[in-house]
Amino acid sequence: MISENIIEKIRLSSNIESVIREYLPDLKRIGRNWKGFCPFHNEKTPSFIVSPEKGIFRCFGCNVAGDVFKFIMLIDNLSWIESVKKLAEKANIKVQELNQKFIVKTKMSEKMKLLDILESSAVFYHKCLLESIYAEKARKYFKERGVNYETINKFKLGFAPSGMFLGLALRRGYTCTDLVNSGLIKKTSNGTFWEYMSDRIVFPIFDVYGKVIAFGGRSITDKHLKYLNTPETIIYSKSSNLYGLFQTLQGLRSERKIIILEGYMDVIILQQFGVVGTVATLGTAFTQNHVKLISRYSDITTLLFDSDDAGRFATQKALEILIENGVECRVSSLPENVDADEYIVQYGKENFLKLVEDSSKNAIDFVISRMCGNFLEKSSSPEVKAKIVINLLNFVTKSSNSIIQREYIKNISHRINVNEEDVWREFKKKQQLEFKKFNTKNFTPYFVTNKIGLMSLEESLLNFILSNKSYIKKINFNCFKDLKCKKVFEFANSGLSNAEILNVLPDNDKNWFSELMLSSIEYSDIEETFNILLNDIKLCRLKNKRRYLEREILLMSDGKRERDEKIFDEYKKLTIFLKGSGK
Repeated sequence: MISENIIEKIRLSSNIESVIREYLPDLKRIGRNWKGFCPFHNEKTPSFIVSPEKGIFRCFGCNVAGDVFKFIMLIDNLSWIESVKKLAEKANIKVQELNQKFIVKTKMSEKMKLLDILESSAVFYHKCLLESIYAEKARKYFKERGVNYETINKFKLGFAPSGMFLGLALRRGYTCTDLVNSGLIKKTSNGTFWEYMSDRIVFPIFDVYGKVIAFGGRSITDKHLKYLNTPETIIYSKSSNLYGLFQTLQGLRSERKIIILEGYMDVIILQQFGVVGTVATLGTAFTQNHVKLISRYSDITTLLFDSDDAGRFATQKALEILIENGVECRVSSLPENVDADEYIVQYGKENFLKLVEDSSKNAIDFVISRMCGNFLEKSSSPEVKAKIVINLLNFVTKSSNSIIQREYIKNISHRINVNEEDVWREFKKKQQLEFKKFNTKNFTPYFVTNKIGLMSLEESLLNFILSNKSYIKKINFNCFKDLKCKKVFEFANSGLSNAEILNVLPDNDKNWFSELMLSSIEYSDIEETFNILLNDIKLCRLKNKRRYLEREILLMSDGKRERDEKIFDEYKKLTIFLKGSGK
């Protein structure tokens, strides 16, 4: 790997607005920032912002954000390490080749250390697939499945010879603890260590920044479980990543369509045939985090799961999550017992895309077909129809869009052959019941902080200190109760730059942080503003505490708890103090 000092040197030498303007010459200066049309999705109004001062970019249309390395990764479809090398070459900075040997870095964060191990491991596995005498079966497998050399390199596919990796890694400086934490090995009950990928074809799993975060493996013998993934770690969550997304990002800039599949080989072969937007879940059900991820890069999502009962069940569950989040979605189907990669190899890309289009159904049509099947043709009793309608309305309520709800109900009425007004009547009854349940729940009051514009007080303080780094040492983490703000402060206090913080944050926090950073606030008096923010945060917490004491006193007045003079005294003191503060 490349040392952190060299990476930071490359970052500082790669002026972000200059680099991006080579690709986007029409960017216009707006105050301190640059603004233009986003290269990663089609838009009529420019929403792409570059901040030279903070070293980051952000599109407020598709929510993609990052530093100069991330931009090069996305615009040129490179891995993180390849983008670093490209910018290093441009800046005439020499870097050490990644695949020369394993290098253990000192003074490295735990996350960076694990990424370093996994990147090095992927290089080792990939080299074994291409060169090792033990990988003959693996090479034969890929040849029989129709995977060409370019695709093997694109996905960095590999092979793990039995028992070779652990000894090599230990000789080159990694510890067993490091390897366990990375998910590559597991300690057994008798104290020995077991390699997850041993004697398996290896599928490196990349995040959207091109960094290897985990591995999937397929056994080429009958001795082991056929498929196996490395476990979740501090850098890998299977419910927040999709296989193949990084490799298809470049195509998604223009097409903005994602097809969700079930298997690694489906994704690999379909992308080899030029089908853009193909991704797969990683051995887990579709989740809310998956929706957030695909929403950045896609306007429409097509589900293409297996046609068996398990596949149809998984499809409906995924549809419910997509509908809840307002994502336009379709369902397509393959012939029974045929995988997507098998179909495209046999019939070609055009026939595959035609099949996907011809078999495409909207969400409600799929759910109606799944719930009803041929049942309605066999029985038309009112009781059966009523039961089916109620079950379908459970799906309709997943959407909060009244137009979509209306179209769904129209479809239900037509397909089930019942009066549309009757379906609406049942739907409204269901809504009223849900509303009543919602309002009878006992909620604990929660007092949020005051807002400055669209930012909380803590966010405003964070924005201030990240723009005025000399003030970081004047506060401590107790100034923040919000977990996200506290986490960012700890990173900043450790010396990370804003761009580095953006890189180490989880995906679901990156958009929040980039938006916070690009919210420019002008201060007439910096010192006065700092003191006012600290004072307002303190007062806000005192007011919340006073509200809490007020509730306790009310409970005492109602006889629901014993009188406590300390609470009365504290309440009086707080009241006097807050009045004296002018708040």
